[in-house]
Amino acid sequence: MPNGFSSYAEASIDELMSKMEAGLSDLPKQEAKVAQYFLLNRASISFESGKGIAQKAGVAEITVGRMLRRFGCAGLKEFKAMLRHRYSIIGESLPRDTELSSDWQAQRDAELLAVSTVYGKIDSPGFAAAERYLRQSAEVHVTGFQTVRGLAEDVARRLALARPRVRFLSGHDSMLSEWLDPLPEGGSCLLIIDVIPYASECETLARIARDQGRDVVVVTDEYCHWAHDVTDAVINTPSKTGLFLESTLGITAATSLLIHATASGSGTDLARRMGDWKRLSRQMRIF
Repeated sequence: MPNGFSSYAEASIDELMSKMEAGLSDLPKQEAKVAQYFLLNRASISFESGKGIAQKAGVAEITVGRMLRRFGCAGLKEFKAMLRHRYSIIGESLPRDTELSSDWQAQRDAELLAVSTVYGKIDSPGFAAAERYLRQSAEVHVTGFQTVRGLAEDVARRLALARPRVRFLSGHDSMLSEWLDPLPEGGSCLLIIDVIPYASECETLARIARDQGRDVVVVTDEYCHWAHDVTDAVINTPSKTGLFLESTLGITAATSLLIHATASGSGTDLARRMGDWKRLSRQMRIF
């Protein structure tokens, strides 16, 4: 496909995407990741850079252009021009997800409002205290029970990439053997994730941690009745959005923001840390 604006009028984004989908299974692994990202995120590609796409797909930036050229597109710039041309010709906006019914639109709006509410707490005293404890403590334990145990384990794994000495704490399994030793120099922090119906263990663990001199951070829903009596580092997130079960979207947003804030101000050499992690992953032949 020739370069230059004149080629855009002849280009068909629909044909390109069809070819990409049909040829997906025959692509090299890294290029297949990029193609899959394009196919799943067509509506947002026009707002992304090649570097950003590569990072999200987990490949080198050069792979993005290589994949597009394989299907006859000169590169990301031309792909975006094809998108603009296609939707300006037919008079439509860039593609969106299927239109939702009024009930689902209301549900979506409630979920988005929950996330927006969490972002509104970034400058709150509770968020500031949580961020400070997670940055400054020499070690961090993360725990959660019942339906949010899996979420807490995920937070522990991701937080461990942002800073050193982070562990998931399973009080039932270890009977708190992790807390038999003296506090490390620099202090210790317990991050608790809790939702209704509140696990009695959470409040008990929080009070034990506080009595031992550990900082406590609680990310919970809007109805939590005990956290503010234990710590100043409490982030309450909306959970009643109309779903069958309480929504955890707000909690997920809050923990993601805390992880980002911790990484941004931890003083850790994140480039070296991520490089070491990827090296170890490759040695295990995980990817």
